[in-house]
Amino acid sequence: MTGQELKALRQRTGLSQAALASAIGMSRESIGRMERSSETVERRTELALRYIALKGLPTERSVTTVYEEVARVLDDAAVRAAPSIERTEKLKQAFEDWTSAGGNDAGRQLIHRAQGVIGLINVTDPRDGAWAQVMSDLSRVKRDWSAVKP
Repeated sequence: MTGQELKALRQRTGLSQAALASAIGMSRESIGRMERSSETVERRTELALRYIALKGLPTERSVTTVYEEVARVLDDAAVRAAPSIERTEKLKQAFEDWTSAGGNDAGRQLIHRAQGVIGLINVTDPRDGAWAQVMSDLSRVKRDWSAVKP
């Protein structure tokens, strides 16, 4: 990739040199030198920019956003009461996002509990005698989650 190609791709993504540099762990000055062809465009820089152009910059989710997502997952589980791998994946991501956004330990523990309850919904037949206990556990997690409010 030439410096001109780097600059054109960066501009198409709508990023400043500083924003691109920050996103990929470089200095703005290095990006400028690469664009002017004073420095070789490193392969990692090219790949990072192509990824950003395709997917966009990663965004950090706030504790409030993660809180709302978990509440929606719990509500959905209570209403639908059916297996869902999607809920499991959303809670897994929520756990990571809650931690990285600086969420409190109580919230982290509740997300972990929610993962367990959702896992039980996924493997318990509604005709099973344990179903009532699973749904009761879900109700408790929902109640405790509503008290966490960020």
